[in-house]
Amino acid sequence: MKRLSKYLVKNVLKFLLLCELAGVAIFVVVEFFDHVDLFTRTFSNFSYGAAYLLLRLPYYFNLILPLSFLVSILILIILMIRANEIILIRTSGISTFAMMRPMLGLSLALVLFSFALSEWVIPASSSASEFIYKVKIRQEQSYVFFKADKIWFKRGNQICNIGFFDTRRDLMKDVTLIELTDGYAIRKRFDIREGMWKDGAWVFNDVVERTFSEKGVTGKRSYPSLKGLFSEPPSVFKIVQQDPEEMSYKELKKYIHRLRSNGHDIRRYLVDLYNKIAFPFINVIMVLAAFSVGFRYSKTKQVSKGIFWGIALGMCYWFFHSISLSLGYSEIFPPFFSAWFANLFFFSLGTVGVITLRT
Repeated sequence: MKRLSKYLVKNVLKFLLLCELAGVAIFVVVEFFDHVDLFTRTFSNFSYGAAYLLLRLPYYFNLILPLSFLVSILILIILMIRANEIILIRTSGISTFAMMRPMLGLSLALVLFSFALSEWVIPASSSASEFIYKVKIRQEQSYVFFKADKIWFKRGNQICNIGFFDTRRDLMKDVTLIELTDGYAIRKRFDIREGMWKDGAWVFNDVVERTFSEKGVTGKRSYPSLKGLFSEPPSVFKIVQQDPEEMSYKELKKYIHRLRSNGHDIRRYLVDLYNKIAFPFINVIMVLAAFSVGFRYSKTKQVSKGIFWGIALGMCYWFFHSISLSLGYSEIFPPFFSAWFANLFFFSLGTVGVITLRT
């Protein structure tokens, strides 16, 4: 049995590496041609573009790992069927579950590997790639800074700090904007509860304007809605404000704690936090999917059909998982349920599929 386990693990790892290389290559080619006008504008841009694509490799590798794992197991099953090795294994009294055990062990190792990538490698590489793309390639001026848990920027005679910025919804809260005179005295101050990016402009709600002179406050006005205070697009603030996908589990948990203590809505970020744990466990589900589909064609010549349905099942998982996360972001599903729904559902289907196999 140890020989069989080594044989299965060795061949699956070999096919997994090939599938990963092919998948990453496809992502890199698509990404390159998607930004080819920027990457080929100057030789400097081309160098930065190569660095950007290189830093994106860990993210692509982790993204397609579960699907590559599924395809690798299916390829191995096909080759074993064609070589009549499955018949030999059956006649030796080895059960389906006994064949699955080394694959389940390998899947748990991939779970740890995927979590380690997302925790220590991907956050750093993603942040660096975004900086290169936005600042070095697109030449977006980095005059925005993150300090004391707030975003600060200065443009002309304006100084602004933003208490909270939602990178997904292009929403800012607790904004203070100060206009200075040429002598650096305060001329106006705007206290803004909320700002939303709509139709190419910021729309600010619940705005309080105060005007100053040498004697102090000379006037105060309130606006339910106001436009035109500044024109910086959301992409400017995203240079310093990390997206949840670019944070590690520890960083995101700390960020959520800060938002909660400041009274902000954290449900959307809880979805991302729980998904950082749920996503690596997809590899376990891929083992169940591969065996429940692939072994149903072990007594027929329709091997390609088994591959097709296996990949289709994997794509269905991605579809349901994306829909579930979207419902969590929309606050229709609870955060924990939205992150784990697809895992639990397809784990149940895979378990039933393996149990009902005719051996």
